[in-house]
Amino acid sequence: MATIPVHHDPDATPQPPVSASPAPPGTTPDWSDDVAKSRFSAWRVPVGERLQWLQAELDERPPGPLPTGVPEAMQIAYRSTMAKANLASWYSGSHIERAWRALHLAEAKVIASSPDLPARLPAVRARALEDLKYNDWRVEALDAIDPDRIGTHERATVAEALRAAFTISDNSHTGVRSLRNRLVLFGLLLLGLNLVLGALSSLIPSLLPLCVKGICPTGGPGPTGGDIWLVQLLGALGGAVAVVILLLNTRPSVVAYTLTPYQATIKIMLGSVLAVVGVLIAGTGLLQDIVANRPALLVLALVLGYAQHLGTRFLDHYADFVVGKAQPKVGEEQARATAGRADRRAGR
Repeated sequence: MATIPVHHDPDATPQPPVSASPAPPGTTPDWSDDVAKSRFSAWRVPVGERLQWLQAELDERPPGPLPTGVPEAMQIAYRSTMAKANLASWYSGSHIERAWRALHLAEAKVIASSPDLPARLPAVRARALEDLKYNDWRVEALDAIDPDRIGTHERATVAEALRAAFTISDNSHTGVRSLRNRLVLFGLLLLGLNLVLGALSSLIPSLLPLCVKGICPTGGPGPTGGDIWLVQLLGALGGAVAVVILLLNTRPSVVAYTLTPYQATIKIMLGSVLAVVGVLIAGTGLLQDIVANRPALLVLALVLGYAQHLGTRFLDHYADFVVGKAQPKVGEEQARATAGRADRRAGR
């Protein structure tokens, strides 16, 4: 059995070989099991499964040269799953995106060069339509392929269609990661702002006039260092109520990056800020009819913390839009492509 030499990587454990012909029983590398045992992370599981699928595809082929770049791409994906994770790699998404882009390169080449490509054409077309429009010229070129006449040009058409679909999918996931990083930075900014306000007001209780008509949040006769923290806490509680609504409205996603925890952090931190701002506005006399006692003041801070949902819901809609672009859209495009193909056959 011919094998591809494995290069040493200081961040990786020893890699299994990529076979060029069927392996004897019990010798085929179990990529998925190896990846799962190495360093658990949700995104590594499907990567290991895809490596195992590619290995099986290669093992089923008759002896001969492998498609150019496939063994190297599989090794890159494998090394990415075994690499040590740190804050920099989490922020840049280097391990995740390198693994999936390498897998997509290998998959496009393996499918395009497969001996049974005619039987795979419907599946290839369905995969292309997950990310390409039904009237994309690459999809139309796939429709024009005659399964009985598969040559070099037809295989190149398949490879280009898959490559284009994979590229759009990879770029959409990169967009989700970019939005996640911005949410993280904005959340940290709000957290720092709340901590600075709390620290300064604790040292100088009269810095922010949070007592309304002689009624202070902590119930003391005058401003205290705990007023700011109590108002912020109630605002955060109001923001947490909005987080529950966010969770109820969030649809399950197969995207590798998660945005919901960072959206929730922003809601809670922004709720704290708005609670402080709202109590300051009440201190001007604008809401003097509402704040008649201490419970009313505390409820006002709680309600204002929830009120941030009126603004952050636009952020939620934008996050859903970005994640939606990375989600498969095969149903709609398949229906349109089927209708378009029927029209062409009818001569319309």
